[in-house]
Amino acid sequence: MYVNEAECEKAGLSEKEVEKIAKGLSRYALMAKKLGLGIFGGSGSGTLRYSDDSDSGPLIVAGLDGDFDGGDGAELIDVLAQLPQTFPAPITQPEDDDGLAREG
Repeated sequence: MYVNEAECEKAGLSEKEVEKIAKGLSRYALMAKKLGLGIFGGSGSGTLRYSDDSDSGPLIVAGLDGDFDGGDGAELIDVLAQLPQTFPAPITQPEDDDGLAREG
């Protein structure tokens, strides 16, 4: 878990408030993982899903309140570039990027 200080500042958000939310969500995500659950977001809705490896897909065990943007993950390239490098190849940003982790 980390807080992107530059983007908090750009958005006019308190880093402490963002950190509190991020820590809580991370804590619950780890609890879900221990139960074999994944958090899925898409089209504004969120669900907890359990994959039982059947051909019928994961079981949707709960619906979540709030806004969950599943997206395609493209915006994560900038976020991952700020994390310690654990990947085989470095992640680069386009030259015209302003350094913020958001879609174009």
